[in-house]
Amino acid sequence: MISKKVISDIVSKYSLSNNIEKVKWVITDEKLLIHFINPSKNLSGYIDYRKEIGLKPGDYGIFNTSTLIKMLNILDGDILIDTTSKNGQAIELKMADTNYDIKFNLANPNVTPETPNFNDPALNDESFKVSFNITDEFITRFVKSKDALSELETFTVKTREGFNGKELVFTVGTNITSTIEFVVDDATINESFEAIPFDSNLMKEILKANKDYHSGEIRINKKGLLDAHLHHGDSLFTGYYLVRKQENN
Repeated sequence: MISKKVISDIVSKYSLSNNIEKVKWVITDEKLLIHFINPSKNLSGYIDYRKEIGLKPGDYGIFNTSTLIKMLNILDGDILIDTTSKNGQAIELKMADTNYDIKFNLANPNVTPETPNFNDPALNDESFKVSFNITDEFITRFVKSKDALSELETFTVKTREGFNGKELVFTVGTNITSTIEFVVDDATINESFEAIPFDSNLMKEILKANKDYHSGEIRINKKGLLDAHLHHGDSLFTGYYLVRKQENN
């Protein structure tokens, strides 16, 4: 058995309020790994859960994550989880609590969207020269700013000279809209760059889905890649790569 909350938390951290529907779950003896990418291909990432979840090792294709979430929502407490297989491939995900038995149809894992290689040195090299630790204060500042300008879909990140040296500045909005701006405390800044635009809706969903983090870091490079990775205790790790918007609008 496994807590329904564990499964729901994992799914919510890649779904990001239904931004991502199609993924492949890769299960080994003591690990669940999910790589994902959104349809616009400006957000990709991974979920790394390092405990058993009660499923046999293998690949599981999920094509309708929003439906899976709705079905999970009717379950409570600890749940039984299993699969139905045909010709060696899982075709149904079965879950049950004391009130309901549900069956979720699985897809062919070979036709899920191709995702980046997250071991690519380009994602982990020294090109990330600006970074800061994620804090509750940062999450609150960003989400409040975005909520106040909810119709705007862009935020920018830039460096500038401040009273005490270089500052890292987040701005919700652009130079042709209303804006809300705040400085990130204690950022490490080893290069300067002009305002880089990113999708504010996706950033908000990333932060909201990971409010239960224990520690985390955001890194940014001047080419326009934002990397957010978070630890949730010693068993759940999440990572997100947000690509700059092509136009600052």
